Order: sequence, then structure tokens, then C-alpha cells
Amino acid sequence: MNDFDSLGARQQSEIEPKPIAVDWKGEPLYKGDIVYTTDLGLVHEDQIIDYVKENYRKINIGGI
Repeated sequence: MNDFDSLGARQQSEIEPKPIAVDWKGEPLYKGDIVYTTDLGLVHEDQIIDYVKENYRKINIGGI
């Protein structure tokens, strides 16, 4: 593939991005992802609520 079109504009690469790390569940993480560091590993910002729900207990302290 030519890197530039007929007007000289750079063309998009068709190369798939490669993961640079994995998260706490073994899912790939890519350059530019925003993550939290935890005792169980990296947690993508989109998965932080799932991480908390799976790893912490919810209690009601309103009745104390």
C-alpha cells in the first residue's frame, strides 16, 4: 500500500494495534488506555465498577 494518496495525504495504516499489557482478567490493554493499578493488577477505567463489585463487599451502615 502506498503511504500517501494522490494529493499527498498520509493514508491510515491497516496494521492492527498490538496490546502492551493485560488487565486483571487477562484482557489486552493498548497504548493510550487509562488504567488503575490495584493489588490484582491493572484495571481499565471502563471496568473499575465491575472490579469493585467483584472484589469488595457492600454493607449498609445506615442502621448503626
